[in-house]
Amino acid sequence: MYTAALIGATGAGDYGHSLDRAWGLVPEVEVVAVADVDADAARRKADQLGVRRAFGDYRQMLQEVRPDFVNVCTRQPNHHADMLLAAVEAGARGIYCEKPFVRTPAEADAVIAAASARGVKIQVAHTRRVDQQGRRMLALLREGAIGRLIAVHATGKNDDRRGGAEDLMVLGVHLVDQMREVAGDPIHVSADVFQSGRPVGLPDVHEGNENIGLIAGDQIFARFVFDHGVAGLLSSARTSAGGHRAMGIELIGTEGMISLRGGGPASGGQPLLVNRRPADDPGPDSVWEPVPTDPLTADGPVPAGEPGDGWQLLHTRMARDLLAAVEDDRRPVCDAIDGRWTIEMIMGVHEAGLTHQTVRFPLITRDNPYAVRRQASLADV
Repeated sequence: MYTAALIGATGAGDYGHSLDRAWGLVPEVEVVAVADVDADAARRKADQLGVRRAFGDYRQMLQEVRPDFVNVCTRQPNHHADMLLAAVEAGARGIYCEKPFVRTPAEADAVIAAASARGVKIQVAHTRRVDQQGRRMLALLREGAIGRLIAVHATGKNDDRRGGAEDLMVLGVHLVDQMREVAGDPIHVSADVFQSGRPVGLPDVHEGNENIGLIAGDQIFARFVFDHGVAGLLSSARTSAGGHRAMGIELIGTEGMISLRGGGPASGGQPLLVNRRPADDPGPDSVWEPVPTDPLTADGPVPAGEPGDGWQLLHTRMARDLLAAVEDDRRPVCDAIDGRWTIEMIMGVHEAGLTHQTVRFPLITRDNPYAVRRQASLADV
């Protein structure tokens, strides 16, 4: 039997989309402790989950409990790097971290170096890698259902609240990760980042909501080039309520297209579609065929009477994969390197938009590009 501990922050976004329940359907792992921003908040969550020990300080919890697995549950990433490093230092064998992984490539570099030195496996909660639609989409691509992949189009939530830079960091991380999963590592990026219809500048830079760091722009259009010449287009704009139905990804091949829109199966997303006659689109003979997918399950046995909801099942799949990665000494399905690439691609978009230049990967600037240029502008005064 393995042990697990949870780190949350009720005042900072609670526990993600059910990350606190990721181990509840895994009989091999027992959650033994919860830490939160204060002891009362931790106690409430522990009672909800049926966990005995509760702490108001995650560092104290990690040092006293020394769990095999740690879930960094808070969705706001400003403390993720510190929490991850503390879990590594405390001897955790595996860590499951809510997205976004961290805020900058520099933070990711530090976490990866520490985890690699101790052989710690890290899983990042990009759950589209394990939902049945994402799996089936990847299988169709690898089976050659649309021929050779030539382009990937991703569209953000585009709502009136987060559209643009905030959308890119909060939910767009899923799309960025999915783009790289299907297209390979990016070579370079160019981008246009606008605020109220004009290119962004340093006066537009501000702290993003949910502690995501410095951001700018209510409209983003980025152009990636991936391995093997695959083109990637990524957009998000602040529009109106309901724009989220367009959120998703399309794969364009030499012999067809695949479309996956909506928020995924856990939130009632739209069906996976394939078009094997894209030359006729949009025309009367164009056909978008729904692709059947298997029901969402926990990918393994679960305790009797515990079916789980969609979010819990997705996190259970990720947790089971992390457990297997620890036991088999392999990379998890979405590890810290994958998480770093996602953050690096997003920071690359902002650097390209601010400098109006094509930016190559890996980035030379490892910190937030807005922070670096703010500091440089102050030094010039």
